[in-house]
Amino acid sequence: MKVDVVIPTRNKSDIRVDLLKMLRGNPQVGNVIVTTEKPLSLARKHACLQATTDWVAMFDDDMAVPSCWFNSVTQQIGVNVGGVSTVAEHLNPTLSAYQTVVNMVYPLESLDTTCYVNNMLIRRSLMTAYNPPKLFLSEDFFLKRHIKQMGYMWKTLPKIGVIHTRFREPSQNISMAYRRFRHYSFYHLMRRFLARLILAPYTALITKRLETLVKLWKTNIMFFAGYLKETFNGIDEKHK
Repeated sequence: MKVDVVIPTRNKSDIRVDLLKMLRGNPQVGNVIVTTEKPLSLARKHACLQATTDWVAMFDDDMAVPSCWFNSVTQQIGVNVGGVSTVAEHLNPTLSAYQTVVNMVYPLESLDTTCYVNNMLIRRSLMTAYNPPKLFLSEDFFLKRHIKQMGYMWKTLPKIGVIHTRFREPSQNISMAYRRFRHYSFYHLMRRFLARLILAPYTALITKRLETLVKLWKTNIMFFAGYLKETFNGIDEKHK
């Protein structure tokens, strides 16, 4: 089964060389469509609709993807499936260690607050009716929600070797977007806050670095602060 591939990127030079090499040498890959359109939410839609195959693979430009990816995800295709992704490991040692600890408590592929659209296979026809807002942050939640609203399943597989190589410093803007577009409920916020608070020390034991604990707690507070800031902004807007 051949599938076309979409790679959204800000600059074509940012695409990992090993990703392109794997795609060009893989017999299951059809056309490789690179898009620099902005914002990301519309780039995904328009590039997917340029594809000629019924199913389209999509990778962020900073992903390291094993050649077995295509066999693994295409096996999940079914009449009720709209999208398939896999848990992406982090190259960043702090995030990688935290993933390991979380997975000991709860399977990463079962978390309902992570989409992993940085490596996914999607049914192309579903993109026709997809009309996301024009944004970059949190656009993955809109895509996953759209597929489910269309009556299809979104499957997330456990780790198969995909690695997210680029590390972006978290900011309050992320949690503000999650709150603004209702991706996170207060329950999700508290679950995340407590998980990082409790699991951060165990993560530090894995990395054997106190810096790990400090980083996780710092980003946890930033995320919490951004969510609350957007909440109060919304209250102020209602009273104007």
